[in-house]
Amino acid sequence: MLLDRVIELGLGAAEKFPRRRRPPWPAQQRTLRKLLKKARKTVFGRAYDFTGILAAEDPVAAFQQNVPVVDYNAMFDPWWRRVYEGKENITWPGAAEYFALSSGTSNANTKYIPVTEATIRSLAKGGFRMFSSFPDYPLSQDVYSTSWLAIGGTTHLDVDKGRRFGYLSGINAREQPIWARRFYKPGRRIASIENFDERLEEIARHAPEWNIGIIVGIPHWVQLTLERIVEMHQLDNIAQIWPELELFVSGGVAYQPYVKSFTRLIGHPIRYMDTYLASEGMFAFQRSADAQGMQMLLDNGIFYEFLPFNESNFDEDGNPRPGASALTLNQVEAGQEYALVTTSCSGAWRYVIGDTIRFLDVEQAIIQISGRTKHYINLVSEHLTVDNMNAGVAAVEEALDVRVPEYTIIPVKEDQYIAHEWYLGTNDPLDAAAATAVLDAALGRVNDDYHSERQTALQIKVTVVPLQRFYEWQRRGGQVNGQSKIPRVLKGEPKARWLELLGEGLKG
Repeated sequence: MLLDRVIELGLGAAEKFPRRRRPPWPAQQRTLRKLLKKARKTVFGRAYDFTGILAAEDPVAAFQQNVPVVDYNAMFDPWWRRVYEGKENITWPGAAEYFALSSGTSNANTKYIPVTEATIRSLAKGGFRMFSSFPDYPLSQDVYSTSWLAIGGTTHLDVDKGRRFGYLSGINAREQPIWARRFYKPGRRIASIENFDERLEEIARHAPEWNIGIIVGIPHWVQLTLERIVEMHQLDNIAQIWPELELFVSGGVAYQPYVKSFTRLIGHPIRYMDTYLASEGMFAFQRSADAQGMQMLLDNGIFYEFLPFNESNFDEDGNPRPGASALTLNQVEAGQEYALVTTSCSGAWRYVIGDTIRFLDVEQAIIQISGRTKHYINLVSEHLTVDNMNAGVAAVEEALDVRVPEYTIIPVKEDQYIAHEWYLGTNDPLDAAAATAVLDAALGRVNDDYHSERQTALQIKVTVVPLQRFYEWQRRGGQVNGQSKIPRVLKGEPKARWLELLGEGLKG
C-alpha cells in the first residue's frame, strides 16, 4: 500500500537524519548572521543598523551592544503593534498573516506573537526532527500506522483585515502537510470547535472509532480528556479502546506530576517525550526516552541568549532590569539559572519570553525548563523555583502513594508571618500534615537556601483541595481552552479569585 511505503520511507529518513548538523556555537553564530541578513532592510533592521552589525569584526558582540534586551511590552510597542496593524517589513520581511495568542499562564494578559511564513517552516522542520528521534524511544513499528491525538487550542481563528488570530497549536494544525492529515485526530471539523467543553464531548464521543498510538498536548488538558472518555464509555481504562497507545508528547509543562494519574487512566505504562514548544517557536525536545533534559534546536531560525536569573538582572516582580546583560551559548555554565532570550524568524529581537532554563550539558546544549521569571518565590532569599516545587510534589506522590497532578502556591509576607501556602490538588485521600512533612523535607534536599531559611522565619502550610477546584478556577478566568496552564505561584487578582473560590467551597 502507498501508506505503508510512506511510513517505511519516513522511518528510513528518521533513522538517517543527523542528530546534530554542526557544533552548537558555530550553528548559533550562523543562525544570527542569517537572521540579521534577512531582516537588515526592515524598519527594525535599519533602526539598529543590521548592515553595520554584519560588517563588524564580531557580529554577535555588535548585536548585543546595539540592540537592547526587551520584554513583551517593549517588543510590542512600537514594533509588533505596527505588524499587528497590518504594516509590512517592520521586524521581519513582509507581513504576518497569523498571530499566536499567548497568556503563558492563567494570570497574564493576552499576548499577540507574530507567526511568519518562516516561523511555519521552522515549526515544520522542528517537528520532523522530533519525529526523527522516535526510533530512539523505542516505539513499536505498529505505532507509525496509528493515529495521533492532539489536544490543544481550537483551529478556528479569528479574522481581522486579513490577519488571523489563534493559539499556535491551532495554527500549526491548520498548516500541517497533507500527508499528516491522515494520522491527525480529532480531525479538522472537531478541532475547529471553539468551545473546549463542546470539543471535549465530541472527542470523547468519537474516541472508540480511532486507534490512537500517540497523544500530544498540555498534561492537564490531556488528563481531562482521558477522564471524560473513560466516564462516557464506562471504561476501566483507555487501553480498552486504545491498546496501542505508546507515547505522550508533552508541551511546555513538566509531565512528571501527571505520570501516576496517566498510568492509572491509560492502564499500562507508556513513554513520555518532553518538548519545549512555546508561542514563540519550538526550542527543544527530548531526544530519547532515557535522556535527561531536552536538546536545543540551534540551526532552526532562532538565536538564543541567556540572562542570568539574579537580582542584578531582574527586579522582585521578575521583570528584566534596564541594561540586563545576557550571555551566549559559548558563555553559559551547567547548573545555573537563566532566563531565555530569543531572536527569531518571527521578528523577535532579544526578547525575554518569561521562561527560565538550566543547562544539564553545555557541550550538547541539553537543557531543562526550571520555571518562569514571575513564578518563583524569594521572600527571604529562599530562591524557590518551579523545578524545586515539582520535585517536592513528586516526593509527596511517591512517599504517600497519591496522585497530585495540580498544585499552586501563595507566597505570604505580612509582618512576622512569612510563609509558602501550598494548595495540593488531588482526588485521592491525602493528610495535609503528612504531606507537609514530606514536602518540606524534599524541598530542603533540593534547595539549600530554602533549607536554611526554614530554620528561621520561613513557614510552610499545606491545604489539600479537590482537583476540580483548579479547573473551576480556570473556568472563571476564561481559561478553559486546551492551551492555558495553571500557574504554580499566585499573586494579585488571580490569587484573590482563587481564595474567593475556596471560600465559597468552605461555605458550601
